[in-house]
Amino acid sequence: MPIKYITNWNTKKINQIIDVRSPNEFQLDHIPGSINLPVLKNNERELIGTIYKKDSPFKAKKLGASFISKNISILIKKKFIHNQGNWKPLIYCWRGGQRSNAISITLSEIGWEVYLLKGGYKTYRKEIINSLNKLVNNFKFIVLRGKTGTAKTKILETLLNNEGNVLNLEKIAKHKGSLLGKHPNQEQPSQKLFESLIYFELRKLKKNKPVFVESESSKIGNLFLPSNLLFKIENSPCIDIETNIDARASFLVKDYSKFILKKNSFNELFAYANTKLGREIVEKWKINYAKKNWKALATQLILEYYDPLYSHKKNKKSNLVIEKIKLQSLNKTSINSFCAYLKKKYCK
Repeated sequence: MPIKYITNWNTKKINQIIDVRSPNEFQLDHIPGSINLPVLKNNERELIGTIYKKDSPFKAKKLGASFISKNISILIKKKFIHNQGNWKPLIYCWRGGQRSNAISITLSEIGWEVYLLKGGYKTYRKEIINSLNKLVNNFKFIVLRGKTGTAKTKILETLLNNEGNVLNLEKIAKHKGSLLGKHPNQEQPSQKLFESLIYFELRKLKKNKPVFVESESSKIGNLFLPSNLLFKIENSPCIDIETNIDARASFLVKDYSKFILKKNSFNELFAYANTKLGREIVEKWKINYAKKNWKALATQLILEYYDPLYSHKKNKKSNLVIEKIKLQSLNKTSINSFCAYLKKKYCK
């Protein structure tokens, strides 16, 4: 069966997307939803590249062909042997060249209807770069804004669980957005993969309803927001969320329960605050940290670090405030009630 060369990686004609690049290439970025079935392993690709540059392209191609043939044989036995005749994969590599062609020819000769992405990953990446900022303009945003500990991310999660139109950037970035925001035992995606994931999340959203998003700065951890998305967040109407300090401190202790159990988890914040606020203040924090008096520490951080920082950043914001909400508590009932109110008022 002849191979079908296409440029639309989002076609409904196929039922599986296979990235045949090396695991390192896949980790850096890939089409979300694709699976990684490499025809060259990391060390094999590195070895071939070295031989190609320093010795002989011809020698490198021969060795590469031997690796690819061996790996395709293994994939057929372990991954494809039980696939039915109506299986229609889309295959891609870096440029849509030798790696994807090699496996596509083999699979098509078996009898499967195989699609090959012309230009490979580079075609996909070009589409993301060209389309991401344009896609942002299709939506109207409502920004949830509030001081640290006002449960903004929890509110977004609750809205999403109730079929709300939500873009949860911190979830995509695997980071809470502060010096204490790194998820335990989780690495952030690469910048390219972050942009891919945002693109795919935007494509899921309803264009006829407002999108709820949290107020963010230009970076979430080590990742930068796409320029047009940042502009929309900084200039869309916002809802200011307020609550009392006791509720905020209690919420933070619960929200960071896994983080505070990690050894030396506050070291980065303490070191940074030493230079900004002075050693005397930080030493008082360390007393509560040593005693594991988490709520007292959370209260100190709110009053002496996070609130002043928030006020400084807020002065630079130009969002139109369409509503101010005062929540008396941040328990499940109050958050559910607030989310129901948001949906009823803004998502008709």
